[in-house]
Amino acid sequence: MKRRRRNKGGTKFYMVMSVLCLAILFVGYSYVYNMSEKRKEGQEVTTISINYNGEDENGEQLSALDKMMSYFNIFLEKTFNENTEGSENKDGAEEKEADEDSSKDGKIVETNENKEKEVFKTIDSKTENEKPLEIYDESKDNTQDAAKTVYLANNRKEDFFKIVESKTSRSSGPRDLFLDAASINENLNLVIYHTHGTESYHPDEGNNYRSLDEGKNVTGIGNIVAANLEGNGINLTHLQEYNDYPDYNSSYANSNYAVSQILSNSKKNVLIDIHRDGAEENSEYEAVLSQVKTIYINDRAAATCTLVVGDKNGNYEQVKQTADKLFAIAEEMYPGLFRKIIVRPGAYFNQYLSDQSMLIEIGSSLNTLDEVQYSADLVSQVLLEYIDEINK
Repeated sequence: MKRRRRNKGGTKFYMVMSVLCLAILFVGYSYVYNMSEKRKEGQEVTTISINYNGEDENGEQLSALDKMMSYFNIFLEKTFNENTEGSENKDGAEEKEADEDSSKDGKIVETNENKEKEVFKTIDSKTENEKPLEIYDESKDNTQDAAKTVYLANNRKEDFFKIVESKTSRSSGPRDLFLDAASINENLNLVIYHTHGTESYHPDEGNNYRSLDEGKNVTGIGNIVAANLEGNGINLTHLQEYNDYPDYNSSYANSNYAVSQILSNSKKNVLIDIHRDGAEENSEYEAVLSQVKTIYINDRAAATCTLVVGDKNGNYEQVKQTADKLFAIAEEMYPGLFRKIIVRPGAYFNQYLSDQSMLIEIGSSLNTLDEVQYSADLVSQVLLEYIDEINK
C-alpha cells in the first residue's frame, strides 16, 4: 500500500497566507482606531469620499477596488459616529436623528449643538451635588489674611432668607434722582460681569438650567441692568463672555482675568458679578427656596435676590459694608426684594479686586424669566441709588 506524501509546501503556503491576512487585519484595525482617536480629539480626518450607488461623479460604474473602498468608508463613518456621538446620550434618540441628518450626503458632520450638549453634560456631572455657589480657592494668588467674623449661622432657613408669605404689594418705589452722570463717569469705573454667565431660569431644565442663549440666561439679565444704567447716562463696561463655558471649573479664574484687564488706577472700581441662585432638585434647599422665590411689588411677582460675600478676602470688612449699604437701599425702596446677606466662610469670589465688589444673585432656577426680568429693572433702580450715594 502506497503511503500518501504530505504536501509540506502547500501547508507552509497556507500558514504564510494566514499570518499575512492577520497582519493586514491588525494594520487595518490600528489605522481605523488611530483615525477614530484623532476624530475624538477634534483633529481633521480625511478619507475617500463615500459612494453608496456604485457610480462615480461622472455617472460611470466604479471599479471593484473603488467599490471596496466605498464600503470601507461606510465602515469608517459608522465607527466614528458610534465613538464620538453615540455615547453622548444614553437614550440615543436625539443623537440618532443628528447622525442620520449628518450622513445623508455621505459626510461625517459634527455639529455645534452636539458639542454644546456634551459640555453641559460635563457641567451637569460636575455640579450634581453643587452648592448654590461655587467656592473658588484663590489662595495661590492672594495671601491676604481676612477677618474670621461670620455673620450668618449655618441654618439656611433662619439666616439665609427673609420669608415673605403674603402677596401684599409693598414698595417705596424709586425716588426722584438727579444724577450727576458726568461726575459719576469721572469718578467711577463700573463693571458688570458674569462668572457663571450660562446660568438660566425656569423652565429651562434641559441642560441643568444652563444655556448659551442670552434670551434665557443670566448674561441676558445683565444686559437689562446695563441698559437701564446706561439709559441714565452712566458709562459702564459689560463683560458678556462666558467664563463658565466650556470649562466650568475655571469660571472664577476666567472672570478674575477678564476683570483685572479693565481695572482703573484712577477711579473707584465698582464690580458687579451677576449670578442666579439654584438648588438641587428635590433637595431641602429647594424646598426652602421655593417658599421665598418671589415677592409681589406693585402687584407684580418679582424674583427675590441675594447678596453674597466671601469672608476670606483681606478687604472683607469693606466688601461687607458695600453689601450692607446696597441691602439697606433695597430694603427702603423695595422691602423684601433682597433676602438677607449671605456670608460664605472660606470664599473669595474675586472680591479682593475692589472694596466695591458685589455678587448679586438675581432670582433662582425656580423663577420664570418674566419674574427675573422684572427684578432686573428693580435692581437697576437700587444700583442707581447706590452709585449716586457713593459718588457724593
